Amino acid sequence: MTSSLFLLVLTAGVLHAVWNFVARRASGNLAIFWWSMWVGGLSMTPAIAWIGAERGADTLLDMLSKGYPCILATGTIHTFYFMLLGRAYRDGEISVVYPVARGSGIGITAFLGWLLLDEPITSTGLVGILLVSGGILSLGVNVVRLNPQAIHGFKSALGVGATIVGYSVIDKFGVQIVHPTLYITGMFLITALLMWPTVHTRFRGQLSGTLRSGWRSILLIGVGSVLTYVMILFALTLGPVSYVVAMREFAVVVGAIMGFTFLREPVTPAKIGAIVAITAGLICIRMG
Repeated sequence: MTSSLFLLVLTAGVLHAVWNFVARRASGNLAIFWWSMWVGGLSMTPAIAWIGAERGADTLLDMLSKGYPCILATGTIHTFYFMLLGRAYRDGEISVVYPVARGSGIGITAFLGWLLLDEPITSTGLVGILLVSGGILSLGVNVVRLNPQAIHGFKSALGVGATIVGYSVIDKFGVQIVHPTLYITGMFLITALLMWPTVHTRFRGQLSGTLRSGWRSILLIGVGSVLTYVMILFALTLGPVSYVVAMREFAVVVGAIMGFTFLREPVTPAKIGAIVAITAGLICIRMG
């Protein structure tokens, strides 16, 4: 993994942790997520207009005609992703939900990258992926052992991890066909449209009030998430999906620190050990 790719994925990981922290502070409010999808998708329209002016509208339409199955698929999967994430943050702490959600799919994603995309994994990179996976999962499992009530958030977080496996592999294919900016915009808008029936039913008459009271969270989640995904999609055009997905899990360290510092979540030896394992795994991935 090159230094530029390493820094790109690292920055994306930090941004991802920040918007997830905001989502946890909002208790996973699905209406806030829904507004954030519109903010994220529409915020990319100037960039798409610039790309269209530079490459021509025909080029954009050609990309869409070839890549729309991937955009539809990732938009559908992200609908489940955000709905499960909202439920997880409603029922669990960020120090449980975030590491389990991010870590549970790493090993499967790496395997699928090798199986479907013929991506090589060096022995050092494999050790790194295993360390990151083990550290993240142990971080979540130990917290659940200390607090059995956290099992509901834990289960939802596992569901989030399953969606990550699906969209990571699809996105690797999709960004080879469609420009990442156009791809992510399509994904956000499709996700917003597919979330609408649930949001409309659950928050009937409350959406405008949510927009007025939660606009700061909506803005941070919307812009933060779209920037994160754009960075990761660009990273997928530059490196193997297994390394990119594992490397971005540095975000769980940032998320855990934010939980300790701002939400006063307990610090335990098990959590510290898991963070050390994650850091060691990141070093191995960088060397690989």
